[in-house]
Amino acid sequence: MSTVRALRPSTVVVGLVTGGALIVAGWWAYRVLHRPLAGPGGGSGAAARLCGLVAGYLGVVQVLLAARLPWFEQTVAMRPARLIHVGCGLSFLALIVAHAVLAIASNAASVWTPFASALIGLVVDLPYLWLAVLGLVLLLVEVVTSVPAVRRAMPYGWWHLLHLVVHPAIVISFAHQLYGPDLLTSPARVLWTALHLAALGVFAWYRLLAPVRLTLRHQFTVAAVEPETHGVVSIIVSGRMLDAVGARPGQYFRLRPLDWPMWWHSHPFSLSAAPRSDELRFTVKAVGDYSVAMAGLAPGRWLLVSGPYGALTTTARPRRPVLLVAGGMGIAPLRALFEDLDDTLDITLLYRTERADQIVFRGELDDLADDLDATVHYLTGPAPTGEQDDPLSCQRLTTLVPRLADHDAYVCGPPGMVASTVRSLRAAGLRRHHIHAEASTF
Repeated sequence: MSTVRALRPSTVVVGLVTGGALIVAGWWAYRVLHRPLAGPGGGSGAAARLCGLVAGYLGVVQVLLAARLPWFEQTVAMRPARLIHVGCGLSFLALIVAHAVLAIASNAASVWTPFASALIGLVVDLPYLWLAVLGLVLLLVEVVTSVPAVRRAMPYGWWHLLHLVVHPAIVISFAHQLYGPDLLTSPARVLWTALHLAALGVFAWYRLLAPVRLTLRHQFTVAAVEPETHGVVSIIVSGRMLDAVGARPGQYFRLRPLDWPMWWHSHPFSLSAAPRSDELRFTVKAVGDYSVAMAGLAPGRWLLVSGPYGALTTTARPRRPVLLVAGGMGIAPLRALFEDLDDTLDITLLYRTERADQIVFRGELDDLADDLDATVHYLTGPAPTGEQDDPLSCQRLTTLVPRLADHDAYVCGPPGMVASTVRSLRAAGLRRHHIHAEASTF
């Protein structure tokens, strides 16, 4: 008997985005068939219109992806979510550049002028085109600052601020779209406007208004800051009716202390204990200016909070043995997951650090292991140089975890460790839908 497996949420999102792009392209094809191409530059002009329409649609998609929609943030794992966002962004930029180049080339061919003169003519003659040019410049700034080497050289707050310019770039370019030949006299102009306004409204609600509403309702306040190990602290957050927030172990929130200089951007922090009705616990390692400042928060400070986010939960887990694999501060969400598991399950936790003094929650993990009759292995040692000395290689994993292929695996840690562990688990026979992995860096 064959079984039908549900589609991954990321596959559903990619299908919806692709389907929408095909609908837009199909509508463009219908318009072209009823308006034959003529004269020099007719073909490049039609191609420019196609690129512009699909780019406009992808701009709406980008705004929705950045809006932190609860369904998307809580069901699509972080890595595929990032890939979808980057893929849409690159396609969006490529289509906008192609649209601009093809439109200028079409105009140059139709009036027999050089490319530069055609560009100046379009900017002068077409309504709101100068705003579209400004929007393209802003997008190029965002692309340059997203280059890994440039991004690493910038403070996170400044990078985050520049990364947000994509949204005003889309907004100021919108009027130019309405004066294009496909929308100027078409009833679709109303639908196109409604689509963009709806996306803007969704973004404003989930990125701006919902966090304020959540904060005012639950009154998130720093109750205590407790040291765990060297450079690692747990921030205890109190509030009202916190069980109504709907958080699950393994998820994270974005926290924004209402103090200078942290108030103007938020950072993601995972729950490191199962949420309670009066308390949430986040564990932070001081690795940058923001996390160092978080460790120095004084009790009584208010926090602007958004969330919960993250798909690393036990919501859809079958009744199978469970393997938890943590690296470094990836232990925070897995510590919360550990607490949430059923004591009737066969549970194994592997915790990888370079030194024994970097182990966080050792006492808590040992107590949970006793309560759940679970097995915990602390794997310490320098970063491996190859598979032969990797404690998370396929061979080592199969030795440490009997019947490994029958497990559900949850993996969280640095990106390189997560990628290599997932490869080891796949080589050991685990199917992809039984591996739930997130990188602990955002």
